[in-house]
Amino acid sequence: MENHAFSPLYVAKLPINGIYALNKSTIELAKPIVSEIGSIPSAALTYLETINQNLVVSMNKNQKSTFTDEVKTLDSDRDADANEIKRMTSSYLKSSDPIKKLAASTLQLFLAPYWNIASLAQDIETGVVDEMLTKYKARPELIAAATEIGIDRLFASLETKNIAFDVKFKSRNTEYSERESSASTIKPAAVSAYLHFCTSIEQAVNFTPNDTLIALFNKMDELRKKYRPMEGGSKDAPTADAAPAK
Repeated sequence: MENHAFSPLYVAKLPINGIYALNKSTIELAKPIVSEIGSIPSAALTYLETINQNLVVSMNKNQKSTFTDEVKTLDSDRDADANEIKRMTSSYLKSSDPIKKLAASTLQLFLAPYWNIASLAQDIETGVVDEMLTKYKARPELIAAATEIGIDRLFASLETKNIAFDVKFKSRNTEYSERESSASTIKPAAVSAYLHFCTSIEQAVNFTPNDTLIALFNKMDELRKKYRPMEGGSKDAPTADAAPAK
């Protein structure tokens, strides 16, 4: 009897997306011939499909967060306030009223380090806006200058929106973190399901071989070889299209 054994592959060392892609490609190889591989491999395949579906649901970082739209809106709103503060300050620098012109000049000097604040990365902008507002509120002459040209309300609005943005941004990050944690929890089951299916195919091809099983075994073995480079943790998983032709 010829002994068939799969090429070595340390599946548990693959990154989560690699395990998902390996399982998906394996399922796509086996499913069209499920009626010809035997009852035990068929049952193992069904279990592998179920676990892999659970894995992709939990790991799907590309799935839109429930907070994404709110984060974008709040970011746009606070940017609008920051830009309006700049616009009005610049406008009053040309004022014929010396008091308002002086107020604008005072604010412009203060705002200079923060002039392009709206172009910063979202999370960095939050901290910089908070720093700017803290300094603004600690200096009565700045508050007086802002009041003189009517933009004190914009500073107050910017603070409110920046706080609201920070809350939503952190909520979104928590959601993503929970997805990653959930995927990590399911990973051992996904690894185990794959190994059980491979074992069932090895046993079937050794004890009840047929041309279909041997062909499937060979395709699965070639697929395993494609994933060997990922054992070091690379996240660039081969796609399902890279699987051997059926």
